[in-house]
Amino acid sequence: MDLVFTMLLISSISAALAIAEVGKNGNNYAAWVPICGSVPKFCNQVTGALIAGFISVITYMILLLHSLHTVLDPLLLKKS
Repeated sequence: MDLVFTMLLISSISAALAIAEVGKNGNNYAAWVPICGSVPKFCNQVTGALIAGFISVITYMILLLHSLHTVLDPLLLKKS
C-alpha cells in the first residue's frame, strides 16, 4: 500500500509541476500566455504547494524504504 500511495503521489506532483511550468512560461504552440506576471500570488502559492509535495514525496520514500527493510530483514537474516 505504501508503494501505491508513493507512486500516486509522485505522479500527481509531476502533473502539478507540468502545469506550473505552463503557467509560468506559457505555451507558444497552444497560444497560452504566462500568468505569473499577472497573478504573482497564485504562482507563489503553487510554488509552496510544489515544495510541500516534494517534501511529502521524500517522506513517503523514506517510509517505503523503512517498510521494505522491516519486511525483508527477517527473511534475509533467516538462520539455516
